[in-house]
Amino acid sequence: MVYHIFLKKGSDIIKKNCIIFHIDLNCFFASCEIAENPELKGLPLVIANSQIRRHSIILTASYEARKYGVRSAMPLEEALRLCPNLYIIPPHMELYQSYSSLFFEFLYTVTPLVEPGSIDEGYLDVTERCETENALELAERIQQDIWNQLHLPVSIGIGPNKFLAKMASDMKKPMGITVLRKREIAEKMWPLPISAMFGVGKKTFPLLEMIGIKTIGDLANYQDMKMLEETVGPTNAKALYAHAHGEGSKEIDLNSHQEVSSVSNSQTFDHDEYLIPNMKMTLKILANSVANRLEKRNLKAYTFTVQIRYYDFKTVSKTRTLDNPTNNDHEINRVISALFDSLYDGETPVRLLGVGSSKLIKAQEEVRQLSIFDDCDEEEKHHSVNKLVASLQESFGENVINKGLTHSKKPKIPDK
Repeated sequence: MVYHIFLKKGSDIIKKNCIIFHIDLNCFFASCEIAENPELKGLPLVIANSQIRRHSIILTASYEARKYGVRSAMPLEEALRLCPNLYIIPPHMELYQSYSSLFFEFLYTVTPLVEPGSIDEGYLDVTERCETENALELAERIQQDIWNQLHLPVSIGIGPNKFLAKMASDMKKPMGITVLRKREIAEKMWPLPISAMFGVGKKTFPLLEMIGIKTIGDLANYQDMKMLEETVGPTNAKALYAHAHGEGSKEIDLNSHQEVSSVSNSQTFDHDEYLIPNMKMTLKILANSVANRLEKRNLKAYTFTVQIRYYDFKTVSKTRTLDNPTNNDHEINRVISALFDSLYDGETPVRLLGVGSSKLIKAQEEVRQLSIFDDCDEEEKHHSVNKLVASLQESFGENVINKGLTHSKKPKIPDK
């Protein structure tokens, strides 16, 4: 079936098989702080731990701070030299997680076809919805509703696949809406520096520049594929070359077709990530996703694994097997956090994090190994609550009820 997708207001109608939105929360951590304290709006502020100033790095910089040259991942001391009047706010990770949960809850009201990209971005397949709605008007309405409900600015990219939608959302920030069609890539995308291409990290773009690839257009028109493969590896070479020509996946990963022998989830970062708080937040999201899917399938797991892929594609993992199987999100987060702490070397940039569970059994088949320290009543209460939540979500939709932070209409900032 081919849908008629309205990409422009008026009479400009373009037939597309698929239409993807990439929705990106702008300056997410800083925006959450401003949403909680509007007096911060317009000030040059950064999120960083000022108590360890000598070693602290900036997690997020507001657009006002960026005007001074301050940017994410910059040492705090360097940022203060550039902007002595910088406002420094310590990170409040629970607050950001709360806003992220509300953000994704909203996206699921637009369409069930949502793929989280990270804590502050997601892909939506709105093809069917845009069969009868104007895509630009839908994007404008989404942008305005998120602002009205959460007071968070978002940029939205619209394209025929996830890659072009992602590239489009980066073209106009904050509060931008950009359409990027395949026929427009030579004009809009090819002139961009190769470092601006999604999937090209800090370690990759210098390698590409060494062989004469300075723009995305240079990559698209590069003739020596053997040299490209030798430089970045055969798999990367093919993927990057395809992206330069506007090719990309149209599939929204709903994590609904996993093998029943294991349940896992992973996240590839857009860049080389070396901020441990970001890694910890990503692991929490992944662990909660795994716990959710185990619960929905009435499964429990004995074994849990953390996987880390570094910037140079070296991959390490660590596994722990429990005495008793679980699908308890708190227990899984505790195990995953401990595995990560013992596995990560603390300094090497990371490209991918994964959380996995295996040795699965049906929940009703569990034979629990008890110790004198087990609280059986607490375990039973948790199971009963999870069962009730799952039942209500099955009948009335995932957003009807949630546990913990996600139920509040307005998240509150933790005590500083």
